[in-house]
Amino acid sequence: MDFTKNNSELDTTSQRVTEMMENNADFPNAPAALAELKKLLPEYRTAKANAQGRDKRMVSIKNDKKAIMVALLLELAEYVTATCNGNRTMILSSGFDVINERTGSPVPSIEKLEVKSDEPGVAILRAKMVTAVKAYIHQYTTELPGLNTVWVQEGSSDGNHTFTGLASEKRHWFRIVAIGNNKQKAFSPIVSKVIQ
Repeated sequence: MDFTKNNSELDTTSQRVTEMMENNADFPNAPAALAELKKLLPEYRTAKANAQGRDKRMVSIKNDKKAIMVALLLELAEYVTATCNGNRTMILSSGFDVINERTGSPVPSIEKLEVKSDEPGVAILRAKMVTAVKAYIHQYTTELPGLNTVWVQEGSSDGNHTFTGLASEKRHWFRIVAIGNNKQKAFSPIVSKVIQ
């Protein structure tokens, strides 16, 4: 089932996955995305309720939180897929559904990322050569990226994004996660920049 298109399916899947993966012996090394998803779920529900009046700002807040939740779920799905190695029962114990790969859907791609910092504490990200993307997660970190890096992230439907309030005269690393129509996920190159 494609939880990227349906708000209630996203909510249901997130609830099920956080409940079933937490303290599950099959997934002893679950990524930080699990704790982040559990924390974000009530925020998303509040944003979804606030957006029912169709206020543009509230709808935008809901969409931003939705984009982050989709990215977290995709990260968890990749971890589950790699850990289970095709074991259907194990996959189901994670709370995810087992689905057959669909073909014909283009894979998202970001060939180039530009980062500019012309003002103190501000970084402007511009994605170049973008194809087959439904949503974006803009991320940065202040440490050299590695396996356990915690990224600060903001969701968006736009490939360009401005981060404000960054530490001046400090090196930051930036990337964009592209979400495709069929739940595929692709990363832009990582670009480092010393902020003005």
